[in-house]
Amino acid sequence: MSGPILIVEDDAALVRTLVRNLEARGYATRSASTTGEAIRALGEGRPRLLLLDIDLPDAPGWDVVRELHRRGWSSTPVIVVSALRPNPRLVSELQCTSVLEKPFPMESLVRLVRAQLSDGVSLS
Repeated sequence: MSGPILIVEDDAALVRTLVRNLEARGYATRSASTTGEAIRALGEGRPRLLLLDIDLPDAPGWDVVRELHRRGWSSTPVIVVSALRPNPRLVSELQCTSVLEKPFPMESLVRLVRAQLSDGVSLS
């Protein structure tokens, strides 16, 4: 899969940091600051990986994962990145691959991304 990493996060400073760090490592990225924007972004193609904040201003981030499943993209890795401890039942039910609680060291996130994508470099 060669799509970008979709970053769904409403903290603009964190988005800039994530984009800068991931793109410096060769990953293509897209970002959305609301659940609605993220679902519209899915209309442009399947992301390679989803970095998801679950506490978004318009609707829970879980709705983005549900939309992935509705589109038949349940194999897309989902890393939940949140200051809130996510509901373990939802993490399991929605097949999220990892949870990273904010604040986190950037290298921890990069290790998770590499592990999920296994080749370490985007083809885009």
